[in-house]
Amino acid sequence: MSGAEEPLRRGRLVLVTAAAPEERGALAAALQVRLDRAVVVDGEALERAVVAPADRAGWSRPPTGPMLRMRLLRWSAALAVAETYQLEEFDAVVVEDALGDGLEDFLDLAAPEPVHVVVVRGGADPATPHWGVWVDGDRPTDAVADDVIARLPDARVVTADQP
Repeated sequence: MSGAEEPLRRGRLVLVTAAAPEERGALAAALQVRLDRAVVVDGEALERAVVAPADRAGWSRPPTGPMLRMRLLRWSAALAVAETYQLEEFDAVVVEDALGDGLEDFLDLAAPEPVHVVVVRGGADPATPHWGVWVDGDRPTDAVADDVIARLPDARVVTADQP
């Protein structure tokens, strides 16, 4: 052994968020196909797998304290699954409802990991910070996915001070 360690290669972390679950899911699936090696991590599906339906009932605006804790747990679980794949050099496309103030909260949980943020504009909470790449969902999903892939470097949001 030379003593020099090879730098750790990680896959990218991509967040796809939109007001409509089917819209964000379809875009994430289309991105997965276009990326060389990628997985889709659906936070809503994770929540269904581990949380009783009664615990999910009543999502409303504004969310209550217990609802926020459940949302943060869901995001943490999605990020943990994503990191598992990233460590094996997969790009992880996380599908989440992280609009409005939620975008900053999600990015805080992801820190210090840079996140490629993709926001589908239609129906997005106007309080959502304009970070990453914003796309119009009124075009065919394949066209939107092609646009996102072309602009992926512009979607990168640095979540912490990096050297």
